[in-house]
Amino acid sequence: MAKSKGKRKQQGLSTEHHIKKVKTSNVITPPPEVLTEPKTLHDLLIAEEDIEISVDTLNTLAQNPALIKTKACKELRTAVFDFRNACTTGFNASIDTNPTARISGALADEGYTEARILLAEMRIREQKPKLGALCRWVRDLDVVSGLAEQLDDTGAKRTKREEQLLVVLDAILRVTGRDNTIPRKQTYDSVLDGSIFKSLPEDIKSQFRIIETTPGLDRKPANLHPAILWASQDNAITFSDNPPKTTHHTHPIVPNLHLLKDVLSPEECIRIIAAGETVGFTPDAPIRAEGEENSILAHNFYWVADNAFCDGVWNRVKDFVPAQVNGKQVRGLNRRFRVYRYVPGAEYRAHIDGAWPPSGIDPTNDTYIYDSSPPGARQSSLFTFLIYLNDEFDAGETTYFLPSAKEGCMNAYSIKPIQGSVAMFPHGETEGSLLHEGTGVKRGSKASAKASNSTEYLATSPHRFSQGVQGHTEERPAPIRSARSSVEMEVRTASNVAYSFRAWLPIADDEVGSSGV
Repeated sequence: MAKSKGKRKQQGLSTEHHIKKVKTSNVITPPPEVLTEPKTLHDLLIAEEDIEISVDTLNTLAQNPALIKTKACKELRTAVFDFRNACTTGFNASIDTNPTARISGALADEGYTEARILLAEMRIREQKPKLGALCRWVRDLDVVSGLAEQLDDTGAKRTKREEQLLVVLDAILRVTGRDNTIPRKQTYDSVLDGSIFKSLPEDIKSQFRIIETTPGLDRKPANLHPAILWASQDNAITFSDNPPKTTHHTHPIVPNLHLLKDVLSPEECIRIIAAGETVGFTPDAPIRAEGEENSILAHNFYWVADNAFCDGVWNRVKDFVPAQVNGKQVRGLNRRFRVYRYVPGAEYRAHIDGAWPPSGIDPTNDTYIYDSSPPGARQSSLFTFLIYLNDEFDAGETTYFLPSAKEGCMNAYSIKPIQGSVAMFPHGETEGSLLHEGTGVKRGSKASAKASNSTEYLATSPHRFSQGVQGHTEERPAPIRSARSSVEMEVRTASNVAYSFRAWLPIADDEVGSSGV
């Protein structure tokens, strides 16, 4: 031991002697007593165990606040105060600062509830963070949606923490971006309070008449309720003086699926709904064998529309339809519309639409003509024309199904109804017909019209042509909401009744598909 000490002493003297011989430079160096700022706990000789003991001690005292006031904790209170003032990160650093800094501090300390409260405050005050803060927040959250894993059966479910991070991320986007704040017309509320009927003349019911009634047992398939077919006088449903500007869009994935936006104005949609509610919607309940599950279908209003109405709608859409398809002349809309009212629980299960001949009315006896094709030139529909009459409901999408790359699995693409718009897609042929369903409404009521083309309130009628509409595409993105899956953050409240109507576009054809009533 003595030898070692002597050796170290000798080495020290040798070093000193060597240093004294070194020439000094003109550079002024910091005084030797000035120490560099410590970078780690190790530089301060603080062990991680000491930090853990301090944290446990503070947490224990926080749970017993009465002890904090004791004399024994006086120096600790002083130390905590100094620590808080010196802290440059997290909650402590953001006290008495702007909301952006406070949110940054909350995220740094994983105070996600506090961060959401502060983000909501920024929205109320209409404040926007700087881009640097926005990028930092997203980076601090470090979250992925997990959608790719969810599409795989082996993918793990999100953890509660991941779900919490997604909610915070949604709150950030709502501060910095735009959500849909456009108020939606509460159409079904106006049905319930009766105000919708002010949009029609008082004698509107006299402008509609029943031209055919099929008893429920005579329908195909048999039904608990009759099929009542109404007809209207010319201009029973009037058009607005200033028609909307109709635009055409194609679906990016589903083949030959088209959206014609703003075919009808909101006021025109409301008039159709009011007319249907005036004459009455009929339940649709096919008779099932004992033990079979009952079908929950929409209420309907079958309507052979007047020529003035059909011509008015056709004039708005004909520019987006080719004059000929496979050498067959396009004729226009089928007059036979089916107007539907969907309420929560009502749905149309996955199906493929059949073809319809053009319908008409015998002028001699005012009776319904199922097939009004000219002699020797039979016509048939090959496109569905689905008109959405309202959109203030949750769910209620028209969902289309396509085979996926994985055999035994299908992809579902949903189209969110937009009031006054039309979904147009092929039917009537084995090849190209689209499997689709009217997904159930969760809140509100949906109206649609179908004319082999359709109402949620849906109106539908068949188109008179056979192939997908070619051309007429637009450069701008289509306003079609379509997705295989989504990250759900919230549930919007809305009225729960949907209206639509269905029509068909017929063409000159040699074959006519059959269909029941």
